[in-house]
Amino acid sequence: MFYIIGGVATLLFILVIIVFKEKPKHPPSRAQSLSYALASPDASYLSSIVRLFRNLNFVLLVITYGLNAGAFYALSTLLNRMVILHYPGEEVNAGRIGLTGMLGAVISGIWLDRSKTYKNHCHLNCLIQ
Repeated sequence: MFYIIGGVATLLFILVIIVFKEKPKHPPSRAQSLSYALASPDASYLSSIVRLFRNLNFVLLVITYGLNAGAFYALSTLLNRMVILHYPGEEVNAGRIGLTGMLGAVISGIWLDRSKTYKNHCHLNCLIQ
């Protein structure tokens, strides 16, 4: 099954590389036409990626997101085993624990988005500077 998924993903990647052009022949709007006229000729996708990874804030964001996502995926993958190890026969409660964690993450995100309380705390910039 993984070979099939890998094959389909590789085929789609190759098709995207071959079929998709960097930009269309004719700009889709006046704003895009102006953007093409103002863009420097040496601006490319690779140079923008390199510029992103030279930005310390972006690198810190990538690292913290990776740590957060990795910890979440590891815990959610091993949650059933951890619960069953100490409480045999409690598979349903292991699922409830996972569901509670996911709902808590969603509710926390909604709360932070609506209340904007994440702006009240010192960001990483305060610690770095």
